[in-house]
Amino acid sequence: MKTKDRKRQIIFIGFVITIFLFICVLVNQWIAIREVGKVDKQGKTSFASTENVNTKNEIQNENKILNNENWTQDITANQTEESMLTTYKGYPVIAKLEIPKIDLETYVISEYSNQALGVSVTKFYGGNPNEVGNFCIAGHNYITKNMFHDLKKLSIGDTFSLIDKHQKEGMYKIYLVDIVEPDETQCLSQKTDGRIEVTLITCTTDSSKRIIVKAVKI
Repeated sequence: MKTKDRKRQIIFIGFVITIFLFICVLVNQWIAIREVGKVDKQGKTSFASTENVNTKNEIQNENKILNNENWTQDITANQTEESMLTTYKGYPVIAKLEIPKIDLETYVISEYSNQALGVSVTKFYGGNPNEVGNFCIAGHNYITKNMFHDLKKLSIGDTFSLIDKHQKEGMYKIYLVDIVEPDETQCLSQKTDGRIEVTLITCTTDSSKRIIVKAVKI
């Protein structure tokens, strides 16, 4: 009997240890996934999460708000034209983007976040606008007048302008239009050989890939 009891105890202890190790593995995986998420948000070296999949109601509400708004609603009577480039909807603005071909005029918020992306397009990566380097702008593919829904209609040779907060306007000519996977971040490179470039980024309609538009200052 004692031998059988010992065997039962050994089997029970082994079972408990197995369950404990399994729980430890699950906890470690959860911690690892959480840390990767933090690095992706803080490092800004990936735009895999630039376009989140929203529910139908969220998109409808966002579109309703942005379609009905007027750009001048945030401008008080004593503000000047220059102050229009200071803040928008409470967010600091770094530039204004104008693309005549798709009838787009939109403010570029200076810091990237999911909350800011719900308001307007944002700076995603790079230095300052109209300076040497690659100024990267990300925006949702919403059907609204200040977002990047019509970015797919642009072609090589099209032009647009970027007005910085010092009221200096730079004209840009598109030299690349491409669709890439979310983890393909070569377009964010700052190696421009002394050129001044702009990269526009949005998602495809199904959010599975990224539409990339690259332009150089002319």
